[in-house]
Amino acid sequence: MTDALLADGASDVDRGWLGEGIHAVRVGADLVLLDLAADDYLCLPECGDLRIDGRQVRGSIEELLRLAAEELLHPTSAPDDRIPPPALPSARLPAPPPIRPTLRDVATFAFIWIDAVRRRPTLLELSRRYARRGGRRSDPEALAARVEVFRQLLPLAPWTGACLLQAELLLRFVNAADLDADWVFGVRTFPFLAHCWLQSGDRCVSEAPETLTVYRPILVI
Repeated sequence: MTDALLADGASDVDRGWLGEGIHAVRVGADLVLLDLAADDYLCLPECGDLRIDGRQVRGSIEELLRLAAEELLHPTSAPDDRIPPPALPSARLPAPPPIRPTLRDVATFAFIWIDAVRRRPTLLELSRRYARRGGRRSDPEALAARVEVFRQLLPLAPWTGACLLQAELLLRFVNAADLDADWVFGVRTFPFLAHCWLQSGDRCVSEAPETLTVYRPILVI
């Protein structure tokens, strides 16, 4: 079984393939994995020279056997249609114009909030729901205005949760205006932390880019 998970025939470097729904990123000497089906993260410290390229993992046979023992590898390769996570954003959106929420904005926000908080979706469900939202704009000025309206409405919500819910609310709010942004998930280690945010190109949509420098992107929706 284990031999089927590894390939190449090389004595010093072999390769395997991450299982479906498994995403990984190197953070220093550590490997952090996100299992969408289990809705959980796993940190494997001191992973030597393992290299991640989409679903493909390259490294020594000992390192790959470590992943196989955790049931993180797939027996065969498969077409990889994953979108690589973007680089961390380095700029802010333009300063928003003076703007106030309209009654339509309030109604849109209320509908989105009620729909989002009554569900408790897993990351797998979120990734499927919001994948490939084609046909929307990513205009920085329009995004800045929409985000400003959202920030004025957010304190009115009875409960806003952590970054996951707030990012989903903001994504749906900008989508409702025919705008879009990438929903990026990042991790850090020692201590381990996971965080998510919205960005458009090199511009951070949901917060100041300086707050994200400690994270490494692991997934984009």
